[in-house]
Amino acid sequence: MLSFARLAPAQSRACVGLQLDTTQGSVRWAPPLDRPVTFHSTELALRDALDRVTAQAKLRLSYSAELLPLDHIVCVAANATPVGKVLSDLLRETNLAVVSVSGDQVVLTPRPNATSREVAPDMSRTVGVLDRVVVTGSAAGASQRELSVGLDVLDGRQLSRDNTNTLSGVLDAYVPGVWSWTQSPASMLSSYASIRGASSFGLSYPKIYIDGIEVANPLLVTRFNPGAIDRIEVIRGPQGSALYGTDAISGVVNILTRHEGTSGDGPRTSIRTTAGLSQSAFTHSVLAQDHTLSVVSGTSTRSADLHISGGSIGAFIPDGYSRDVMASGSARVVGSNSTLAATARFFMEQAGTPNSPLLSTLPRPTGPDSINLERSTQPTDTPQSVRQYTLGTTGTFTPDQRWTHSFVAGVDGYRLTNAETNFTPFPSLADSALRAAEGGADRATLRASSVLRLASTESSRATLTFSAEHAALRETSIRKSIFSGEPERIASMPPRTESSNIVTWQNSSGLTAQANAAYNNALFATAGVRVEHDSRLAPSQDLVTLPMFGGAAARDYGPFTFKLRAAYGKGIRPPATLAHSSFWQTLSTAATQATLGPEVQSGTEAGFDMLFRHSFSLQVTRFDQRASGLVQQVALYADSGYQSRKVTYKLEDVGEISNRGWEIAAAESVSRLSVTGALSFVGSRVTKLASDYTGDLRTGDRMLQVPASTASVTASWTGNRWFASIGGARAMDWINYDELAMTQQFTSGSHPAHELLGSQLRQYWRRYNGGLRLRATASRDIKDMFSIELSADNLLNYQRGEPDNITVVPGRTILSGVRVKF
Repeated sequence: MLSFARLAPAQSRACVGLQLDTTQGSVRWAPPLDRPVTFHSTELALRDALDRVTAQAKLRLSYSAELLPLDHIVCVAANATPVGKVLSDLLRETNLAVVSVSGDQVVLTPRPNATSREVAPDMSRTVGVLDRVVVTGSAAGASQRELSVGLDVLDGRQLSRDNTNTLSGVLDAYVPGVWSWTQSPASMLSSYASIRGASSFGLSYPKIYIDGIEVANPLLVTRFNPGAIDRIEVIRGPQGSALYGTDAISGVVNILTRHEGTSGDGPRTSIRTTAGLSQSAFTHSVLAQDHTLSVVSGTSTRSADLHISGGSIGAFIPDGYSRDVMASGSARVVGSNSTLAATARFFMEQAGTPNSPLLSTLPRPTGPDSINLERSTQPTDTPQSVRQYTLGTTGTFTPDQRWTHSFVAGVDGYRLTNAETNFTPFPSLADSALRAAEGGADRATLRASSVLRLASTESSRATLTFSAEHAALRETSIRKSIFSGEPERIASMPPRTESSNIVTWQNSSGLTAQANAAYNNALFATAGVRVEHDSRLAPSQDLVTLPMFGGAAARDYGPFTFKLRAAYGKGIRPPATLAHSSFWQTLSTAATQATLGPEVQSGTEAGFDMLFRHSFSLQVTRFDQRASGLVQQVALYADSGYQSRKVTYKLEDVGEISNRGWEIAAAESVSRLSVTGALSFVGSRVTKLASDYTGDLRTGDRMLQVPASTASVTASWTGNRWFASIGGARAMDWINYDELAMTQQFTSGSHPAHELLGSQLRQYWRRYNGGLRLRATASRDIKDMFSIELSADNLLNYQRGEPDNITVVPGRTILSGVRVKF
């Protein structure tokens, strides 16, 4: 993951090697392009090279990011060379020329003699390009050509054009092997069905970073402003644990904000406002709206921006409304050998506390526990509320050609109040996780890394990376217990809810060392290990070792590039604390949780990548992973009565899961048409159970809620002033509970708890097959400053059936509006 590279031999022309002085060459550059610069870098993204060269020459640079392959890796070795010469050589495979405007202002403009075929050169397209620079797992940027694992890079500009602003929509549409259920806007929580299968009998979820700052609770990260995003990088599987430590057992998502300024044209403001209707089979159509304001100022070397967005959807089911506001800002200063950036984010959402309308047809609870049951399965009038924030800074410093240092310091936190979900006697894992998250948490991250280049020639190189990281989490949890009073008074006295705040501290510290080598731009090797101390682990197990190693081989044959890769990794997750939930129990009967060991996942992935002239790419990956020491939330009796209807939940050490499957991703760009697709096949099965396990799973069972296959495709067309896209995604064939039948049986009053516990739950298993999530968007530029937009989501009006038969999501939603830039 921490490999560094230049372009492949067939692409090496983009790697600039200047060894000139001011006396060489016949070209005389007019001021300010005659300013001499001395700059050396062997592996750098074109974006960073342009920024640092112009910063050293004290120039203000303007260009259109759409016309440049800013993620391509280049190398520069200039000794007192005119900055015009350096910039021209950096741009020699594009159709852009360097033009001095006035004073210290320089503009990159299309060459006047460019033919129509050259207007959109292949080099400006980054779809499937193996030599683009990625930063996830790297202190100073790395070429994707050398990576031994499959890495997905999602471009923020594409997400903005597609009007995609939810993490589930992004992952489902573009990342093979990852599936996140579409949630009700009132749920406030992401629910991951599969990340290469299941890494837990409880909740599988990736470790999420925002500009390198770890978020306090990854399940609460549901939305983002695509206009503020440069790209989202995704690692699937435990191979990222050697770099990111505990909790990266399923994978890593790194959300990177955009820093590009206005290219020297002064402050730039964009306002977008859209509104429309969302249909519902359970009530009338409701108003939906989304508005954004973006202000960007500065240049590519000194920039600042502010993005504010807000949206709402009416009650598509009774009390099922939601309102949210998000604000994010960033600033960056680029020097000749250093970069310093700051980021800030705030998100606030308020939602109703709805009950599923499907429950309204069920019988009212009867029997001696009827008051407790009815009170516990009714929503409150107080709305749910969540507030999230991120504050941090990142920096890099390159004192010479051998060393690159970087650091990250920041804090992320949230406050969640009145968390409510579907009010059923048997909460889902997502329900339990949301209620367990009620309260708040603040996580501080501090990380420093250094990269040492041991050797570097035209085609071979070696690097060592060292990093140290410390994270501290302060969590305030709200624990609620329902006390029913004396049995003889239950019919006349309503239950009493008692709450208590529990403050806990968690600390983890990790040291990482990793070596990378490349030979002849064709053979690549990576090996590394992370040693981490985590306070959540038992004292005898609080020091863990997380290894990772892999290799890749890449070869160019004319316009084709082929790559083979393989990697092994191991990750752990400390004992889950997200599933503490109890129903209809007294304070004295709360279950005592046993000491549990960490969940562990390890395994291999192997893949094949193919690229044709930057216009077509294909990625095929086979993964084979095993997760062990897993924990499940198991329903138990709350007391010893045979006819008891009181239930409590306990975390039990269950056993092992085998995750095997295939992932396929393809992308093609022909003229103005671009098509991307993803397909995955996953086999996630129980391979071993603990001897004292009391739940409903058996050896050989498929994991619940994990789709056997997922598929997605997106097509977009970019015209002179038109843009249109249409995309669809679907999950197929998974097993989950028949929530409606379970709730009906329990609330009828005629079935004691023991009929709905343990192996009895298997009679409520049901096979599901999802529907197609279809979305579309179109925009038309009327003038350079004004455009109209139309977007539609859930075009087939698919409201039920995922992940169970009790969840309801908004129906067909169509928004229209305008965007103004000035």
